[in-house]
Amino acid sequence: MAGNLKLVGKIADVALDMLKKTCQALENNTIDYILEGGTLLGIIREERLLPWDNDLDITVKYEDLDKILKARKDIWKAGYRTRVRHYKEDIGPFKKGQVKIIKVQTRKLFFFKGFTLLDIFVKKRVDGKYYWTVGGKNIVLKSAPEKFYKELSKVNFKGHDYSIPKDYKEYLTYRYGQWNIVKKDYNYKKDDNAIVK
Repeated sequence: MAGNLKLVGKIADVALDMLKKTCQALENNTIDYILEGGTLLGIIREERLLPWDNDLDITVKYEDLDKILKARKDIWKAGYRTRVRHYKEDIGPFKKGQVKIIKVQTRKLFFFKGFTLLDIFVKKRVDGKYYWTVGGKNIVLKSAPEKFYKELSKVNFKGHDYSIPKDYKEYLTYRYGQWNIVKKDYNYKKDDNAIVK
């Protein structure tokens, strides 16, 4: 998460550049991805980044992990740092030490960390569903049917074609219910229909 930052003004401009260049790096390395969470919701519903959101979200598949880790070099060349976070304990289908998420960050003075504006969720397929987690201290396990990650489509946003689930409306309904109604107090740890009970 990006903490107190919001996707408005100069921060939104930096976030858009980061999104485009990160997705280009994934595309150049033949990695399937989809726009995720509030990023997908904002672009589809409002044709913008949600100004009350504080980061961007992308999903990649665990089976592409080797290619994803190699693509970090291209993200670095594009001007951004990446930090790989691992599981500290077993949770659901994930074992301690496996990759949880990749954080994409701005850079200061070439090497030093700026701020995180993009999360790349690494989802794992088990028994017809893809699993992932959110949260640092209080981890929440989520899942969605694999059909949403099999057939992809494109949406043009600010001059770039981004990958999204082909049936993005069903996916958004699965996650948010009435996704076409604005709900600014949405809590990603409590209100997501993808939460594994």
